[in-house]
Amino acid sequence: MLFLPLTTINQTFDFIRCASMLLLACLVVSLCNAQNPADMPLRQVISQAQAMIANNDFAGASPYLDELEVRFEDEKDPAVAKILQQFGFVRGIGYLQSFGKTGNQKFLGKAASAFGFFAEKFPEDPKAVMALQRRTDCLRALHEWEEAARVIETLLDPAKPYKKQILKRSELLNLYFGRAQCYHIKQNWVKGEPAFRELLKYADLAKDEDRAAYAVSCLTEMFVEKKRIDEIFPFLPRLSMDTPARYDLRLNINLMKGAADLTAKERHVEASLFFSLTMTTEEIIVYYTDREKRLQTELSQLDQFLALKASVMPRRRLAILKDKSNDLAMKLTNAKGQLAMAQKTPSFTTTLRWKKADNFQATKRDWESFWSFYWLYKDFPKHKEVENFIYAAFASANTVKHREKSIELGEEYLKNTKWMTFRPDVTFIMANAYRLEAETQRKIAERLKDAISTSERDMATKASEKSKNYYDRFFDLCDSYLELAHADGSTEKDRKYARDFVSLMGTVYFETKRHDDLLEKFAGFENGVMNPAKGYVNRPEFRNSPAMPSVHYMSGLALTMVGRFEEAKPLLGAVLGVNVKGLPLEDPNQVLDEAEPDDQPLEGDGNETE
Repeated sequence: MLFLPLTTINQTFDFIRCASMLLLACLVVSLCNAQNPADMPLRQVISQAQAMIANNDFAGASPYLDELEVRFEDEKDPAVAKILQQFGFVRGIGYLQSFGKTGNQKFLGKAASAFGFFAEKFPEDPKAVMALQRRTDCLRALHEWEEAARVIETLLDPAKPYKKQILKRSELLNLYFGRAQCYHIKQNWVKGEPAFRELLKYADLAKDEDRAAYAVSCLTEMFVEKKRIDEIFPFLPRLSMDTPARYDLRLNINLMKGAADLTAKERHVEASLFFSLTMTTEEIIVYYTDREKRLQTELSQLDQFLALKASVMPRRRLAILKDKSNDLAMKLTNAKGQLAMAQKTPSFTTTLRWKKADNFQATKRDWESFWSFYWLYKDFPKHKEVENFIYAAFASANTVKHREKSIELGEEYLKNTKWMTFRPDVTFIMANAYRLEAETQRKIAERLKDAISTSERDMATKASEKSKNYYDRFFDLCDSYLELAHADGSTEKDRKYARDFVSLMGTVYFETKRHDDLLEKFAGFENGVMNPAKGYVNRPEFRNSPAMPSVHYMSGLALTMVGRFEEAKPLLGAVLGVNVKGLPLEDPNQVLDEAEPDDQPLEGDGNETE
């Protein structure tokens, strides 16, 4: 068995006794902290509040000061009143600190109430005006705009004692800003207009570009809503600056509305200024996402610094940094609100870009219009209006004579069998484009056909092949449209271009001296003899087509070109509405069915002469 000296035993007992006392003290403090302040004696509540404030633990002191407010209301104890006046402002600061740490808006509400109580109960206290200022900040962060505006109007009222106590220009500017914000969000234009103008005045004096931009933003929205568009123009240069106000969702929606109003009045050049300044929802989301991250990082770094250095920092410096922390927390809350609003708003990007492209077109900025429509189609291929996008791009490509893009877009349009709205127009323009390209290549081939150099002969060969390819594409496209236009279920609208397609095809046949191909296609000639089952002129579905007169005329004309005049007569006569004997026809389109046997086309080798 081990025996310890008596002195060692005594030392051990002393250690145990000290440790027990320390543990007991810690337990008492813990119990006090855990105890509900409402269950504590008044003296203990006051003591706890004073101890925590002495340690700069304003957040911890707040519940005890809340309890003193309750007891003051119930008992009107002078001692309580003295403590409340001494530390009442700090109670609100404590809740702001709690909000800064947690982001929980319930602490903002508690801070607003605490500041309001202090200012009401102790209006002569030098900190009363500061309490009202902080209350307005809290109310704005909570989106209690009407109450915030009321408090700010009280602070700025020259008949009240508060305004003259506000010596810092920055604090006064913050009030002007807050008031403008309240009226702007509630769209109270009557009270808002003087508030916006006063904010702009003081922001300019303070050289605060962000606040000035916000004032201009408010005025712009008001002018749009009140149909006072012309009053916006002096302010437009200010809207070109990169400030948070520029990314306000409502401002940008109203800029687009203002542009639409100007467009409706055919003031397209002025409308372009509004369109150029309008931000998309995506741009706004990107901006506020980045702003939220930056503010969160800055706030976290500042709070970490305060946690490490607060105990050794001069009181004045500490107060400044805590104010900055509170300000960052509120800016962060506003940024989150703007971001959430933008994310919930349906995107108007396609509408904006479409209107911009239309405006370019209206102002004869044709190339800008074309590329705007082109990228609108390429960027939004699944949009419900994509057929309109591609057609606008296609039409613009033709306006600027960008044949390559015209063909690209036209072919993409025609591939989609669901797109029918503009099919006749696109098909006709595409047919013309193929024809022109075929002619260009044919002329190149003809110019170089007798060339001596190998390279030029190769070029001629390639041009000839290209010409044939484009002619084939041209005729295939014309055929496809005429088949579609005369199919079962087709309408008069579908057939209205039929005559133009037939005339276009006939023109190409004649230009290229392909008379036999024309007669085969239009009149059904096969091996020099008309086949009643072939050709447009013999097909029943074509009988009532607006193209039929052109079919008859061009067929008859082709026959005359090859010297087959007798065969041409019934076809040409159908155009005039008479048969070969000069008698009127009831239905000129049925001339070949109703002709006498001796009036039927003659068999021949195509070399007959009259």
